[in-house]
Amino acid sequence: MRTLVLLGALLLAACAAKTPGSGAAPSGAVHQVRRVTVADGVELEVLDFGGHGPALVFLAGMGNTGHVFDELAPRFTSHRRVWALTRRGFGASSWPEQGYDTATLGRDVVRALDALGIEKAALAGHSIAGTELTWVGLHSPQRVEKLIYLDAAYARVELKELLKDLPSPPAPEPQPEETLSRAAVSDAVARAVGGRFPEEEIEQGNVFDATTGQYLGPRVWPGAMRQFREGEASLDFSALRVPVLSLYVAYEGSKGEEAFTGVELMPPADQEKVRAVFPRLRELLFQPQEVLRKLPGSKVVGLEGAEHYLWLSHPERVVRELKDFLGP
Repeated sequence: MRTLVLLGALLLAACAAKTPGSGAAPSGAVHQVRRVTVADGVELEVLDFGGHGPALVFLAGMGNTGHVFDELAPRFTSHRRVWALTRRGFGASSWPEQGYDTATLGRDVVRALDALGIEKAALAGHSIAGTELTWVGLHSPQRVEKLIYLDAAYARVELKELLKDLPSPPAPEPQPEETLSRAAVSDAVARAVGGRFPEEEIEQGNVFDATTGQYLGPRVWPGAMRQFREGEASLDFSALRVPVLSLYVAYEGSKGEEAFTGVELMPPADQEKVRAVFPRLRELLFQPQEVLRKLPGSKVVGLEGAEHYLWLSHPERVVRELKDFLGP
């Protein structure tokens, strides 16, 4: 939920449409890649990590592909059959011009389970994927064994309403040296998120000049983010009836203002307007955690000092919490 300045600049900035495709072939791939049909003319990229046992399916945050889990997912294959999905409009999945509302994205997840022959799965989602997790948990609970929120349980619609009339911090721009190559982008993103992305996530989530190797933009259909925001539904966490694990970034003290990275660059009058909402912002940031904490079979864990990509900044803790929650 926090604004990741450099990541936003490198991976989520608006750009000219780039044609989806397979990108460079993975070297030493930890998964098999396949595609499944979830609607007419819409296929999702599916990463099959193999393994044995009940299904565990990872859902990436907005701006990422399933490859962002390339180093996390294999750690569960001894007791789980593990998959990861790339949502429509991103990476190598289809890029339709519609279908980015909450209900359609949630149905895509269910239809992917159908196509993979998965009757019931534990779903683990990062960031904005929490919206899809909650939708599936509410509308298709029979398909859900457990839900795992990786810094993903937020009152997003309510937060958007709170912030809609406020001035925004200046749009971040990457430094020229941070866009010269895949390695430069990888280094810049690692500094921004507190850990290094898997090589294939850098490759599949971005477009690079075939001759110079320079970063050109994120590999995303340009209208995806706007349609997602416009079609995002308010979801009732309290109505979930499946076991839930929520891992979230626990801001220390009163650091809710970290959600406004860059506010110090705004004019003083605008800073005052933004800082005035910090108490309500903090309340909305943590409200879903309190709701989830009351659900039967739930566990809520705040990780102090963590970054938004929890499994990169705190890999052993995240793996331990997930394995404890998933069971043998």
